[in-house]
Amino acid sequence: MRSETGFTLLEIMLAMLILGMVVAMVSMSLSGSIKVIEGTTDQGNLYYRAQVAFERISEDLNGAMLPDDVEFIGGQEKSGDGQRTLLSFASLAHLVFDAKNDQPGLGLISYAVQPDKEDSRQLLLLRADSLYHPQGGEKSSVETEAFLLSDRLRSVTFTFLDRNGEELETWDTTASSDEPDKKRRLPAAVSCRLEFWLDVDEESTIVFQSTLLLPVGLIRPEDKDDAT
Repeated sequence: MRSETGFTLLEIMLAMLILGMVVAMVSMSLSGSIKVIEGTTDQGNLYYRAQVAFERISEDLNGAMLPDDVEFIGGQEKSGDGQRTLLSFASLAHLVFDAKNDQPGLGLISYAVQPDKEDSRQLLLLRADSLYHPQGGEKSSVETEAFLLSDRLRSVTFTFLDRNGEELETWDTTASSDEPDKKRRLPAAVSCRLEFWLDVDEESTIVFQSTLLLPVGLIRPEDKDDAT
């Protein structure tokens, strides 16, 4: 007589259970690896955003000038549309996008932030740049357009350092009635702090900060009183 053997129902169910556990462990391991890769890629994108923003801001501030009819103003100016102008000044770093209607020269540059329309918790950093026309000269009829420099921001902060190294939250070269003899000077350096969202829901962020020197602001012209 020949005996026939096979798997019992209990053995098959046990094998399926072990196979399910192995598949679940592999899936969890792959899911964790994918999350790590996505997180690393996301941080890399933020580093790139910060690098581009700092390079543009650095070039603008390195070329900062102080014409008689243009002020260097740094502060928190709010408008009705929710936009805040953080910084405005004249610079030799004017960008020419349209060679037919524009030309190189001194530019009027401003930086502003406004809430993202898709998510108001995130801010957009905007840069506006128009060619400078001296007082009495022909003014351009084209409205200055602001371009997006960076997104996914939680906060943008500019602080200003004078020649003595004192840090100030605002800087304004405009002469006031209280200080009619106020000397118009550029700051010696500007510190820029960019805080990006890593995860808005988890409220995790990453911060980049750099201090940028202003060559013209470092010059110490002799005062008339000292020369006499």
